Amino acid sequence: MLSRISWESRPVRSRPTGRGFKLSLPMSVEGPDPEGAFFHEETTLAYMSHQGALFPLKNAVSLGSRLKLVVALPPKLGEGRALKLVVKGTIVDVEAGDGDGAPPQVALRLESRYIIQADGGDDAPGPEPPPSAPSL
Repeated sequence: MLSRISWESRPVRSRPTGRGFKLSLPMSVEGPDPEGAFFHEETTLAYMSHQGALFPLKNAVSLGSRLKLVVALPPKLGEGRALKLVVKGTIVDVEAGDGDGAPPQVALRLESRYIIQADGGDDAPGPEPPPSAPSL
């Protein structure tokens, strides 16, 4: 398990950098657990900048693993349409939860590429890949 040290004492390279926003947006996370098994988890985004994201995650993950985030954007941004931000990144830090069974906080360094797409539900283009074949 990772050591428990305060966020302030972590090296600057491990923290999400740049100007960002404290957010509370629903999102899903997909990726491999430490044994390589694919998982999908619904959670809430806590912070995001152009370089990084921070969010709680119940599933165990390993530093250096790649995750895919699908963030539901506020309807106001899409002028009434449901939009979602799809972005991938690499885990740079995992901090133990704040007691009371809180899940660990995962810090992700984001890739520069991202997609904003309409959330069409059943009308979404293309089939979803099966869980046994993640597209990370």
